[in-house]
Formats: sequence, C-alpha cells, structure tokens
Amino acid sequence: MAKKQKVAAPIQKEMGEEWKIEVNDKAFTEGKGGNMPALGYPCAVCESKETKLRFAQSTEEEESNLLWMELQCKNCQNYTLYTRK
Repeated sequence: MAKKQKVAAPIQKEMGEEWKIEVNDKAFTEGKGGNMPALGYPCAVCESKETKLRFAQSTEEEESNLLWMELQCKNCQNYTLYTRK
C-alpha cells in the first residue's frame, strides 16, 4: 500500500494561512492537465519549486483571484492541490 503523503511543515506554515493544502501520489483532477510552470508555487511534499501547473480556476473579474490550482512536482512526481480559504 502506498505511503500516505503529508504536507511538509514549512509549506504548511508558509502557505497555510491563505490556502487549504492537500497532497496525493495520484492526480486530483481527471484528464490531461496543462504543462505550464507553476510560478514558484512549491510542491507541498518535497518543497521543490520545480512544479508544473496541471489545472487551475480563477474568478472572472479583470483582477482575478486564483480559486484553486493543482500542481505536479517534477522531482518527486506527487500532486499538490491548493484551494483558497
């Protein structure tokens, strides 16, 4: 059985005020995701900044806010889901 991934404490401390953070070894969202740089958002498992943005949703106004985003880490291959609180 796969080991349950945990959010790294430094990431929880840095990002947890603004984001609900979930991690998994499988994708949260079905389908072929995007493959864009995640602009410095870290992997919540291994803390690497080498992540790619698979899926995201933002609000519709001009100065939109990110509602959630799913990242995949290029280093450890785990997935991180950030959801705005």
